[in-house]
Amino acid sequence: MTELKDQNIKYKSWLDTSTFDNCKLNRKDYGEFLCDYITGEQEGFVLNLNGHWGAGKTEFLKRMYSELITRNYPTIYIDSWESDFTNDPLTVVSSELLTQLEKCNSNANKKSDHVKRLFGKVIKGTVIGTAAMATKAAIGEASVGADLAKTLYESDNKDFMNQLKDDYSDKITAINDIRNALSKLAVELQHNDDTKLPIVVLIDELDRCRPTYAINMLEVIKHFFNTRYFVFVVATDTTQLCESIKAIYGNNFDSKTYLKRFFNRTAELASPDIEYYLNSLDINNNYKKAGYLTDLHLYPRISNQPLDIAYYIAHLSKYYQLSIRDVDQLLAKLNACLRCAHSAYTSKGLKQAINIVVLIVAIIEHDKGIVAFNKRDLFTPLFEPFLDNESYAFEIDGAKIRVSLVITIALESISMKIDKGNSHREAGVRIPFLNDQARSAHKNSNEELKYINYLNDITNTINSFAVSYNITNSHTSQKNKKFWRWDDYKKVVELAGNIT
Repeated sequence: MTELKDQNIKYKSWLDTSTFDNCKLNRKDYGEFLCDYITGEQEGFVLNLNGHWGAGKTEFLKRMYSELITRNYPTIYIDSWESDFTNDPLTVVSSELLTQLEKCNSNANKKSDHVKRLFGKVIKGTVIGTAAMATKAAIGEASVGADLAKTLYESDNKDFMNQLKDDYSDKITAINDIRNALSKLAVELQHNDDTKLPIVVLIDELDRCRPTYAINMLEVIKHFFNTRYFVFVVATDTTQLCESIKAIYGNNFDSKTYLKRFFNRTAELASPDIEYYLNSLDINNNYKKAGYLTDLHLYPRISNQPLDIAYYIAHLSKYYQLSIRDVDQLLAKLNACLRCAHSAYTSKGLKQAINIVVLIVAIIEHDKGIVAFNKRDLFTPLFEPFLDNESYAFEIDGAKIRVSLVITIALESISMKIDKGNSHREAGVRIPFLNDQARSAHKNSNEELKYINYLNDITNTINSFAVSYNITNSHTSQKNKKFWRWDDYKKVVELAGNIT
């Protein structure tokens, strides 16, 4: 019996790096369920794996590949965007299919020769026709393209037009022959190597391709490969793909109905559990090892427990509706900002108080182009709620506190205002959060009790760093201590914005 996992398959490394057992998005059950589902199809089947941009479709397909190979189903993975520069998806699919099958099965090379010849007839005619059309479009003369194709594919003086006619007839016949030959090839490989059927082909990144190429790819799958013992899984952002189709056929075109002709079924890839994903990354422990939690003063704590940065990231990511790709980008920029602050500590011994809520929100606002980021200043803790729906909440000391309120408090705590005072000597600039009246302006005393630890940690931080300001905006604090103001957050976030 041939064990596919022991063969020299193209993506063998994925069997270790990309499995459902090490999936950080908690998709093991769903992945195994889909593998059970598609391997039960034997009569030609195309599944649309639908997920929005950034939902993790590629990582999911990699894990499907590993799972199916481990189960001994010959599996092919094709990144359609890598071949987007071509105009012939048939060449891409047929080449990848046969090449990867040969890596899966020791006897595939000889047995696939007949299929290669059939594909050759079709591709040959396609390239000749395409060369002629492309040349006509470029310089208004199709014969130049035809002459070029003739030099590529002719080895004698046979009349070119007769050959083109023969090629066209061969192409029509070869379509049916290809389907039959592929089915026979699958059976022979299964019989000789004891692998399982169906053969599964995973098509990735189709929604990133040019609209014409994406449609041609679907047409190729439908006409040439929708055959017995073959299952295709096509990962797309279906909404985006529909828009691509409309770009070709017009806004009034019913693209959803059009797509249904290519797919037997659609499986939704739901948005991942961001909190589960972040916990799997062990962020808090990694930041502790990096010295961020010991050498910097990151605050505020949610309760009397140690600071849980992953918890903040998870809830703020949900509030701002970030995808997994967005979260990864956020983590990269957050790490860059904290690394910059830590560098100041190691080189100058500068202990810094950084409000982690403000920093995370600032990174997200900058990435999303939210107007408040640029309008906010030292004296204006401007916050524009991202969602009208206030169901998003932190749980602080057993009470649910609106995310927007947590953000508002965080921004107010780093802002300043001019205090005229009773005399010129007393006049100056101060942090209003130290004032009980300002602290309770947006809540009543009963609400404050719900998250008293959160408020106290902010106040204690401000007192610990003993920040004072005068009318010239200069500030003093304890030696080698720095309390980050809005301009500090804005500066470092804009620098981190260059990281993409």
